[in-house]
Amino acid sequence: MKVLSWIGGLLGGPAQLGSAALGRLGEKKAAAYLARQGLEILARNVRLAGAELDLVACQGDRLVFIEVKSTRAGSWSTGFEKIDAAKRRCLRRACRAYLQRLSREPSSYRFDGITVHFGEQRFWPRVLQIRWEQGLFTVDK
Repeated sequence: MKVLSWIGGLLGGPAQLGSAALGRLGEKKAAAYLARQGLEILARNVRLAGAELDLVACQGDRLVFIEVKSTRAGSWSTGFEKIDAAKRRCLRRACRAYLQRLSREPSSYRFDGITVHFGEQRFWPRVLQIRWEQGLFTVDK
């Protein structure tokens, strides 16, 4: 612990991860969590049709698209409300583009959301809660 304090002192106090770094960390934590739940992660950060699919996974014979939202302790947001109508339109477009690139269409697919809530950060943020919402919204062709 003294080493962490010493490093923090060199950095001018506890290092604060920026939102992009926290988002990347949240995506890693979410992928690990989903893998423990039995999903196979097929792809990460897929950019298509002007949007990004954070995670693409397989659960049995079902293809699962996943949006990951990371929040900090004290945040006004739980994460899911950040996925508004405009964001859902962009994500649907990316899902459709992903499906068109496949050699054969999966038997079924869905769009899930997962939030990773981090606690107060001393040197490295600690995960307080992971919430997985299956079938967050529909993906129509």
